Amino acid sequence: MCIPTHNRADILRQTLESLNQQSVSRDRFQVVVGDDASTDRTLTMLQEFPANFDLRWAPAKARGAGAARNAAAGLATHEVLIFLDDDQITTPDLVAAHLEAQERCGIVAVQGDYPLAPGRDRNGATLIYERARSTCMGAGHHGGVSCHLWGGNFSIRRETWVAVGGFDENLPRNQDLEFGLRLGDLGVRLVDAPKALSYHLHGVSIAGLQRQSFDMGRCFVRISRKRGVTVEALLGSPLDRKLDRMVSRLWLRSARWARAVGRTTSSLLWAADRLEVTPAQFFLARVIRRFHMLGGIALETASIRP
Repeated sequence: MCIPTHNRADILRQTLESLNQQSVSRDRFQVVVGDDASTDRTLTMLQEFPANFDLRWAPAKARGAGAARNAAAGLATHEVLIFLDDDQITTPDLVAAHLEAQERCGIVAVQGDYPLAPGRDRNGATLIYERARSTCMGAGHHGGVSCHLWGGNFSIRRETWVAVGGFDENLPRNQDLEFGLRLGDLGVRLVDAPKALSYHLHGVSIAGLQRQSFDMGRCFVRISRKRGVTVEALLGSPLDRKLDRMVSRLWLRSARWARAVGRTTSSLLWAADRLEVTPAQFFLARVIRRFHMLGGIALETASIRP
């Protein structure tokens, strides 16, 4: 099992504690943490953690989640690599379900589900993420190739990871999307394993939503160039609407003013979160995500023009 982490010792500990409860025998899995240059007490926690499984860790030199996943996979010794985020509370049969699906289905990627943990549905940034995840996983997209891989809980065989070439360490976000596209190039199917279930301790601030959405836009442009496909195809939505063009022009003319507009909208989401007005939370979170994603697309596109 490969877990990337960065400065989240307390959350990572909860994930490791849940792995102590796995139903399979302890010789059937190990856990390797890819530590992305954490400066909190992550290393101390790992050294002191009372694991009843083989627990190891590998440094990733502050290169992001993709590099941390690759570092963990490189140190892992088992045939099946289960990639799990550091904020997942696993159910006891998660490892068993991944191994069973890998044995039964051949050369595949196995997607586990990870709905929000109880009590985590209180802010707009989390609600909008969960809606996107549940919509994609509930749409039946996992039966073929070139579909969206969700990187918080999935497994592949080591030989597949080697053939794909690991995660792209130059992408600050969306490494799972790009990795899934390369799996599709190799004809590797994505199959669901409902019993490979974990609960997501998702937590992101409004400022985090802004940063993540902006980086997502940048990554869509980079993946578009790498793959030779349009950003619209990756997004699954058009970018030529009048309002989209206006937002993009604002970012290109004055990123400072665009960020000021973003802060104003964010203050409205902050108020909606405090009042727990769910429709307003959804709407404002969607606006913030789209606004900053368009900024990332516009500025990344402008930076690579000849």
